Amino acid sequence: MKLDVEVPDDGRRHQYCWGCRAETVRPEHGAPGFTCTTCGHTHSRALVIDPALTWWTDDSGEYWHESAGVFVRRADGLFLFFERVFFPLQWTVPAGHVDTGEAPRHAARRELQEEVGLTIGTADLTELSVDDMPDDSCWRGSDAHRWHSFLVDVPADTTVQVLEEGRRPTWLPLPLP
Repeated sequence: MKLDVEVPDDGRRHQYCWGCRAETVRPEHGAPGFTCTTCGHTHSRALVIDPALTWWTDDSGEYWHESAGVFVRRADGLFLFFERVFFPLQWTVPAGHVDTGEAPRHAARRELQEEVGLTIGTADLTELSVDDMPDDSCWRGSDAHRWHSFLVDVPADTTVQVLEEGRRPTWLPLPLP
């Protein structure tokens, strides 16, 4: 998505309606839908400009976010997935945006704790790759993400509880080359 709003330089978070771009959309954070009090429409995402997140625009004006995700592998070879409860509605691994000034490895560790309650050390994470994904949308309005992918190995008896962003944690096989 090309950034098509004038970005205020006040250091504050701004959230705009996906349709009319008015700054009158509620709720303030991720949810199944965002309703604009100006146009009255509800959308599954908003356009959020947040100085607390690592973001930029490229030479074409595309709005990018930086994200980190973790493939959690149990000793029995199964990987953790869960179903997201808001946009994008899909099966996913623990993942999220990198905060401003935060190392991607630390973001991955934080997201594991916030999303599924796993506490690990950053040294337990193995970096798999860093990939630019120009067709990857999030509820905060970016359609392009730089993904830092990590792997963590956990004992076979590990259980998790998906917290506010998802439901139905499931351990699945994932064929590796």
